[in-house]
Amino acid sequence: MYIAKPETNSAQQIGSVYRVVPVLPVGAINSPTHQLEAQAKAFTQGQTYSARVMQQVSERNFLVEVKTDTAQSVVLKMELGQQAKVGQQLPLQFLHQQPVMTFMLKQTNTAYTGATVNLSHTGSLLGQYLGQAEAQHLSPRFEAVHAITHFPYKPQVFAHDLKQAITQSGVFYEAHLQAAAQGQYSLQQLRQEPQNQPGFTPANLMFQQLAVLEHQRFSWHGEVWPGQHMTWDLYEQRLPADTEHTSQPSEDERLIASELSIDFPHLGGVKAKISMLHGHMRIHFESETAETFQLLQRQKTKLAEALNKHGQVLEGLTIGREPA
Repeated sequence: MYIAKPETNSAQQIGSVYRVVPVLPVGAINSPTHQLEAQAKAFTQGQTYSARVMQQVSERNFLVEVKTDTAQSVVLKMELGQQAKVGQQLPLQFLHQQPVMTFMLKQTNTAYTGATVNLSHTGSLLGQYLGQAEAQHLSPRFEAVHAITHFPYKPQVFAHDLKQAITQSGVFYEAHLQAAAQGQYSLQQLRQEPQNQPGFTPANLMFQQLAVLEHQRFSWHGEVWPGQHMTWDLYEQRLPADTEHTSQPSEDERLIASELSIDFPHLGGVKAKISMLHGHMRIHFESETAETFQLLQRQKTKLAEALNKHGQVLEGLTIGREPA
């Protein structure tokens, strides 16, 4: 993302506005994602919307009022950079809803004075890849080719296979190259990643890598076991206090979240969100059907006991119904 610095107070060239987070506090375990999903339905992919910067809430984050398809407005918190101004009018193009609600600031015909923007070769190349990805309607979500596991009833094997699905996705290949150079990652492991397979095409995977870097969110879709598909997101959930501090939180202070969405043959659609903070776990289930909701309610005590038995500190376990 880059920022032009005009001498006037007119709209500025802020580049791509990617991070869009809920305005409501993110402490409630099941509200932020649903809130953004509902708001995203008011926009059409590829359309450009008028927006106004309403309020600065931290050094780089602002509340932005965006007009929707119905001429109503929604307020979103966006990371616009240090030189955005309250009262600015911004033309925002809606790119996609999943895995993260994403807008891009379009260039305007506003005349700038004294503003010079120089992009490095790497920056220009990344811009080219992003443009190609948008033109080809590539998904920032990683689409798996093979099933994660063939042993869904063996928890330890299942957990190992889940880890391997991320490790061997190729999304973190460069980090693994660095680890291999330091003797912390084997060449045999590197050879199993997509970059070292015959017929590898880098365009889609590079777009997904850029999406992970921008959103700090790994999004996966595919067969979790043969015949059963799943959508899976891993990310660091930003707390309200995070925007007030410039330093990075320590490993123990990070709220790590995992969201699973599966449509079972007999249970119907089930979503689960698992979050970890200070070694404490919170779980929230949502079901599409009343029968599955009642089943989860009856079984939640057994699940809590099983987690505690295996050393997990369970802070909360809640069951809900997915809104119609």
